[in-house]
Amino acid sequence: MQLTLSDQLKQFLRVMQGCLFPQLEEQLGPLTGKQRQLIALLELLQIEAMVGCWRGGVGRPARHERAIARAFAAKAVYNLSHTRQLLERLQNDPCLRRICGWEICVTTNAPRWSG
Repeated sequence: MQLTLSDQLKQFLRVMQGCLFPQLEEQLGPLTGKQRQLIALLELLQIEAMVGCWRGGVGRPARHERAIARAFAAKAVYNLSHTRQLLERLQNDPCLRRICGWEICVTTNAPRWSG
Protein backbone atom coordinates (compact mmCIF):
# COMPACT_ATOMS: atom_id res chain seq x y z
CA MET A 1 0.00 0.00 0.00
CA GLN A 2 1.35 3.40 -0.99
CA LEU A 3 0.98 6.23 1.50
CA THR A 4 -0.68 9.48 0.46
CA LEU A 5 1.26 12.71 0.81
CA SER A 6 -0.80 13.59 3.87
CA ASP A 7 0.01 10.23 5.48
CA GLN A 8 3.71 10.64 4.67
CA LEU A 9 3.76 14.07 6.33
CA LYS A 10 1.97 12.73 9.39
CA GLN A 11 4.50 9.91 9.63
CA PHE A 12 7.36 12.40 9.25
CA LEU A 13 5.97 14.53 12.10
CA ARG A 14 5.57 11.49 14.34
CA VAL A 15 9.22 10.57 13.78
CA MET A 16 10.31 14.16 14.44
CA GLN A 17 8.34 14.45 17.66
CA GLY A 18 8.93 10.92 18.90
CA CYS A 19 12.60 10.40 18.05
CA LEU A 20 14.54 13.36 16.74
CA PHE A 21 13.38 16.17 19.04
CA PRO A 22 13.91 14.18 22.27
CA GLN A 23 17.43 13.20 21.17
CA LEU A 24 18.31 16.77 20.25
CA GLU A 25 16.88 18.10 23.52
CA GLU A 26 19.17 15.72 25.42
CA GLN A 27 22.16 17.33 23.68
CA LEU A 28 21.01 20.95 23.32
CA GLY A 29 18.49 21.47 26.08
CA PRO A 30 14.86 22.53 25.55
CA LEU A 31 14.09 23.58 21.97
CA THR A 32 12.04 26.64 21.11
CA GLY A 33 9.25 26.54 18.55
CA LYS A 34 11.45 28.24 15.95
CA GLN A 35 14.27 25.78 16.57
CA ARG A 36 11.85 22.88 16.10
CA GLN A 37 10.55 24.48 12.92
CA LEU A 38 14.11 24.93 11.62
CA ILE A 39 15.07 21.34 12.45
CA ALA A 40 11.99 20.01 10.67
CA LEU A 41 12.76 22.16 7.62
CA LEU A 42 16.38 21.00 7.54
CA GLU A 43 15.25 17.38 7.76
CA LEU A 44 12.91 17.92 4.82
CA LEU A 45 15.46 19.81 2.73
CA GLN A 46 18.33 17.35 3.22
CA ILE A 47 20.92 20.05 2.42
CA GLU A 48 23.76 17.53 2.69
CA ALA A 49 22.52 15.84 -0.49
CA MET A 50 22.55 19.13 -2.43
CA VAL A 51 25.56 21.03 -1.10
CA GLY A 52 29.09 19.71 -1.36
CA CYS A 53 31.66 19.72 1.39
CA TRP A 54 35.16 21.14 0.99
CA ARG A 55 37.64 19.95 3.59
CA GLY A 56 40.38 22.28 2.39
CA GLY A 57 43.77 21.40 1.10
CA VAL A 58 47.39 22.25 1.69
CA GLY A 59 47.38 25.94 2.58
CA ARG A 60 43.63 26.20 1.94
CA PRO A 61 41.12 26.59 4.77
CA ALA A 62 38.06 24.37 4.97
CA ARG A 63 34.82 25.92 3.79
CA HIS A 64 31.51 25.38 5.46
CA GLU A 65 29.00 25.48 2.61
CA ARG A 66 26.61 23.08 4.31
CA ALA A 67 26.55 25.05 7.55
CA ILE A 68 26.13 28.29 5.59
CA ALA A 69 23.22 26.79 3.63
CA ARG A 70 21.60 25.65 6.89
CA ALA A 71 22.12 29.13 8.33
CA PHE A 72 20.32 30.71 5.38
CA ALA A 73 17.42 28.32 6.02
CA ALA A 74 17.48 29.63 9.61
CA LYS A 75 17.41 33.18 8.25
CA ALA A 76 14.12 32.37 6.52
CA VAL A 77 12.60 30.55 9.52
CA TYR A 78 13.55 33.35 11.91
CA ASN A 79 12.34 35.94 9.37
CA LEU A 80 15.60 37.91 9.46
CA SER A 81 15.79 40.52 6.73
CA HIS A 82 19.55 41.10 6.81
CA THR A 83 22.48 38.70 6.82
CA ARG A 84 24.09 40.81 9.54
CA GLN A 85 21.14 39.90 11.81
CA LEU A 86 21.75 36.24 11.04
CA LEU A 87 25.45 36.54 11.88
CA GLU A 88 24.67 38.27 15.19
CA ARG A 89 22.15 35.59 16.05
CA LEU A 90 24.65 32.85 15.26
CA GLN A 91 27.31 34.58 17.37
CA ASN A 92 24.97 34.79 20.38
CA ASP A 93 23.00 31.55 20.17
CA PRO A 94 25.07 28.39 20.69
CA CYS A 95 22.06 26.15 20.11
CA LEU A 96 21.38 27.72 16.69
CA ARG A 97 25.08 27.39 15.82
CA ARG A 98 24.96 23.67 16.60
CA ILE A 99 21.74 23.17 14.63
CA CYS A 100 23.36 24.85 11.64
CA GLY A 101 26.47 22.70 11.96
CA TRP A 102 29.08 24.78 13.76
CA GLU A 103 30.51 23.55 17.03
CA ILE A 104 32.47 26.73 17.71
CA CYS A 105 32.19 30.45 17.00
CA VAL A 106 31.00 31.56 13.56
CA THR A 107 33.14 33.74 11.35
CA THR A 108 31.79 37.17 10.57
CA ASN A 109 33.61 37.46 7.26
CA ALA A 110 30.79 39.33 5.46
CA PRO A 111 31.93 38.77 1.84
CA ARG A 112 31.76 35.03 2.38
CA TRP A 113 28.12 35.40 3.42
CA SER A 114 26.97 37.72 0.66
CA GLY A 115 24.40 36.31 -1.62
